Amino acid sequence: MTRYDLFLFLHILSVILWVGAGTTLGLLWFHPDRELRQRISPLGEWLGPRLFAPAALGALVFGLLLVHEGHWTFHPLFVQLGLAAFALSFVINAGVRAPLSRKLARQPQRLDGVLSALSRFELAVLYLAVADMALKPDGSDTVFIVVAAMILVVTAGLVVRRFRSPVGGTTSA
Repeated sequence: MTRYDLFLFLHILSVILWVGAGTTLGLLWFHPDRELRQRISPLGEWLGPRLFAPAALGALVFGLLLVHEGHWTFHPLFVQLGLAAFALSFVINAGVRAPLSRKLARQPQRLDGVLSALSRFELAVLYLAVADMALKPDGSDTVFIVVAAMILVVTAGLVVRRFRSPVGGTTSA
């Protein structure tokens, strides 16, 4: 086994943990038990420093090591999109999710709706990053780029819609 193989395994393992845990929490927002849904935010907060942050950091570090150790550079579009996905996930969590949680702490029903929509947006970003790493698009892959952009615009629009909707409004979770 080469160092590249080890870094690739650890990169994939980190992504599995990051995306898998996010998918599990994201699916729980659809569970019919309201009491269970009310425990998702605290569970996510608990998992953040214990699972999400280390897994995300592992994906980044081992991805950077793959670029360094392998025949890659930072110029290919798929590398740049992967780095952008990490940066966007970081901004979502540090710059949006945390401040929103503080701002809407006294409106738990509204907070849960916004966090649910936000988690779906972040999952769209992460799944697109997985597709990006698997397909390795370049600048000529317009179908991939257009479809990815459409997915991001639609899911971002759902977050904004959810944020603007009143508690008990007609917007679905």
